[in-house]
Amino acid sequence: MPSDPIETLTADIEIYGIPQQPGMPPMTETYLHVRRRQNGAAGTAVLGLPAYEGAPGPAGPPGAIHKGDRTQSQLEGLATTLGAAEVNWAYRNVETDDQWIWDGDGFVIYANAYGTPGLTGPAPTMHAGQLTINGTPVDGEFGVEVTGTDGDYAVHLHLPEMPEGEPGPPGASGPIFTSVDVAGPAPTASQVLAFNAATGKLNWSTVRTPIEEYVVPPSGFPNVTKLSSDVRHQLTVVTIPPKAYPYRFDFAGGVDCEAKVGHQIDLEIRLGDPVSGPLLGYGKGQDGEGWREVAFRAHSDVAILPGSTDGVIAANTQAVLYVSAVKKAGSSSSWSVRNNLAQLRIRLTGAA
Repeated sequence: MPSDPIETLTADIEIYGIPQQPGMPPMTETYLHVRRRQNGAAGTAVLGLPAYEGAPGPAGPPGAIHKGDRTQSQLEGLATTLGAAEVNWAYRNVETDDQWIWDGDGFVIYANAYGTPGLTGPAPTMHAGQLTINGTPVDGEFGVEVTGTDGDYAVHLHLPEMPEGEPGPPGASGPIFTSVDVAGPAPTASQVLAFNAATGKLNWSTVRTPIEEYVVPPSGFPNVTKLSSDVRHQLTVVTIPPKAYPYRFDFAGGVDCEAKVGHQIDLEIRLGDPVSGPLLGYGKGQDGEGWREVAFRAHSDVAILPGSTDGVIAANTQAVLYVSAVKKAGSSSSWSVRNNLAQLRIRLTGAA
């Protein structure tokens, strides 16, 4: 049998795990070294052992799932309906600020989990500060005023009327289309600005050519012989489409008319109606025998002065002209009209 020990050592052994990754060669040996302290105190020892990574463990329970606020009685009622599928469902007890967490069998209660609001602190003390404009303090009756109590405050600013400063540099020119001096609708093609004396503004207006002209050639007139009892025959009709400007008519040309001695054949140009329309053009025939050209000219029953609207065809208005031959004198013989070199030239001259 072995003899009695000659010495007893008391040691603190520290055991360390040495990580071993998959594929590393295994450890074939290890060691344990104990050192005795000379003062007789407990020695220390270090032991290194291989440590291998194990398989993942089972999933832990889910974290608390907050499901909203409930009263005490509602939470007590839930305890009879919740089961294992509702583990970790959490509720706030609105009466106590406790948190109730379901563990599958019952509620685990964490007291005052949401904290109790502290006492309301004192309202701040408000006072008016200094008012400055461009860095310069404002004195006198102007400044800042604070009204209200118990946390309900209003800040009032009393600003002085500042003196007018120096004019700034001129800005960039704006578009003429948005100028305050231009009134009326937006322009269309070929329009220019014109002054409107009635409004004192500029308006977009259509550029008028000095004269627009319509011509009825000889083929536009008939060859006709009338009975002695006939006093009127319509020669042609001319339709002038609406124009964007007001205008008056001027006429030139003529038609051959045959009249016997004691007979007179005149020409008429009327507006709107061949018999009763306003007479705008006229050709006066002669008492005589044979063919004579009766010439057209403009006609007005009233005086026309610059700026007058008499005889003016308004803008955007269609005009229909009826041209007729009319027997003014004689009753015993027939009369005739022919289109040899006949012509009617209709000129439109702009009116203010």
